[in-house]
Amino acid sequence: MHPAPAPPALPLDRAVYTRLRTDHYPWTEVTVDLAARQAGGLSGVFEARQGDGWARFVWVAGTLRGGYTAAGDTAWTVMTVALPRARVTLAELDPAAADLFWSCRETTPEPLAGTWPEARGTLERSGFSGLLLGASACSLWKGGQPVGGSLPPSGSACHLLTPPGADEASVAALWAEVLALTHRSAPLDEAWRAVCVRLSAEHPCLDPFAREVTVQGGRLHVEPDVPAEEWRPALLAAFQATLARLGVRLADLPLAEVRGRSAWTVAGLGAL
Repeated sequence: MHPAPAPPALPLDRAVYTRLRTDHYPWTEVTVDLAARQAGGLSGVFEARQGDGWARFVWVAGTLRGGYTAAGDTAWTVMTVALPRARVTLAELDPAAADLFWSCRETTPEPLAGTWPEARGTLERSGFSGLLLGASACSLWKGGQPVGGSLPPSGSACHLLTPPGADEASVAALWAEVLALTHRSAPLDEAWRAVCVRLSAEHPCLDPFAREVTVQGGRLHVEPDVPAEEWRPALLAAFQATLARLGVRLADLPLAEVRGRSAWTVAGLGAL
């Protein structure tokens, strides 16, 4: 039997307690303590671990959203029987951060190109919302800014957890990485500007004078008020035309680390 996949690290900057043994802090006392905190408006994540087994429960503003394991949803009574001698941790979070943590419970981490803190610009420019994981750190992001948790140590490789329904943010983050990685191999700026002038009649957001969707030095910027249904096809068309103008094939670019993401197909890159 394979061990259950470990969940992403909890942000512990506001931990109430960490890895307490239920041999010394019995489940009955844990249950009473959490009930009192729930009545006081608890927002946070409770985790129990025993060997390879684990379970997590999430509260948002005093409401229990539920519990889950690697196998799916679980109940409190099931967990206490399955993990009788666990180590338990309670991490308090802001309500918005706790809600984000709950929504990411079934999301598979995807690699972020580059290391920390160089990769931060990608998250800011794309307005990323989700969880950033690096080394043992976990931070929660909304609209391209961290809202809780701990940022990765310098030099760390990072992974992203994007909640379901946030496809646009993950697609924008992917495009930012694709363009940055492409620019390192084949400078884009001159060809990109020429292509955008030609395509602006069909895709107005590419108009260089409007500056709604721009690429400079391989850095993508999309104005927040440009609808996704406009910038997504525009980016795909401009990227394809730019590669053709440069005489570069997509298969020859160093994009292996981003090809496996679900956003790659959503962005339309799989069809190029």
